[in-house]
Amino acid sequence: MHNKTRDEFLSDLCPRVRPLIAQIMQCGSGCELLDFFHTRPHTMLELADVVYYAKLPVENVVSTLELFQMLAVIERREILDTAFYRLTEDVEIIAALEQYWTWRQVWQGRWQDVRTALKI
Repeated sequence: MHNKTRDEFLSDLCPRVRPLIAQIMQCGSGCELLDFFHTRPHTMLELADVVYYAKLPVENVVSTLELFQMLAVIERREILDTAFYRLTEDVEIIAALEQYWTWRQVWQGRWQDVRTALKI
């Protein structure tokens, strides 16, 4: 996303939400991986499963998972020496992410309207 467009998108968000979403958007695979966990909010997955289903390079997934853990966007649980990941259950963070997903749908609708108007 172009910097000006990203800044305009972020300015539509609640000021308390902006820093979290800005960090996610700056991460190489942040948005893609966030969407992946959004479609599986209660599923705990191993790293190999996340890499396979998200169809992202393992290096990107590892670094993004580390960032998401630091931001408390995902939870990591160790079970029998195996790490599992899932979207957080923290109500405040989920509310922030819901705002992101909602505004993104609004922006995608706007973009589609522009494309239709320009017949792209």
